[in-house]
Amino acid sequence: MRRKHLPQNLLGFSLPGFSLIEIALVLIVVGILAGAIFKGQDVLEAAKIRATLNEIDRIRTATALYQDTFGQWPGNDSLATSRFGISVSNGQGNGIISGDETNQFWVHLAKAGHLSNGIAPSSKLGGNFIIEGDLTSKKNFLVLSGPENSGILTPKQAAALKTKAGESDPSSGLLHITEGVGAPPNSCINGSVFNLATKMPTCILKVELH
Repeated sequence: MRRKHLPQNLLGFSLPGFSLIEIALVLIVVGILAGAIFKGQDVLEAAKIRATLNEIDRIRTATALYQDTFGQWPGNDSLATSRFGISVSNGQGNGIISGDETNQFWVHLAKAGHLSNGIAPSSKLGGNFIIEGDLTSKKNFLVLSGPENSGILTPKQAAALKTKAGESDPSSGLLHITEGVGAPPNSCINGSVFNLATKMPTCILKVELH
């Protein structure tokens, strides 16, 4: 195929032109590559969602095993030093994990052989899991949030977690989604649905431990 040539430019040399067919082929290739990139991002995000739910299940199972074995909450265990030695600290034994007990929670689980180490695990979606005891409800929660309970999940990520867990209502079920500290009102949840128009991480996740 003979190429057409553009008029000679000011620098004294000519530039080759492209036929409509060649341009069309380039656009098709670019479109295919862009589609593959977006598809790859979706696959990666889905893998992070699955990994986060698996981590939640692992922590809940470890907590239940500890309670079945010792009859107390990890971190709050008042007999921890007699079980594991002086490298750990005893808890208050009142059933509510608070203060430094939230750090000892991971240490007790590791000493009991239910976790590989005594450090709070990180999430594939960002941030670390922390433990929070609520004196009012007398419940303990596994929390995924940013620093000082700021948002760590976008509403889209929070919705994907709920969907993958077979749930829909943000505030009911195993996974409780709420707005992070400092997030604009209704930026995570608007009414009873996720505000998918928000692209920033404004949501936090709470899972009740039993």
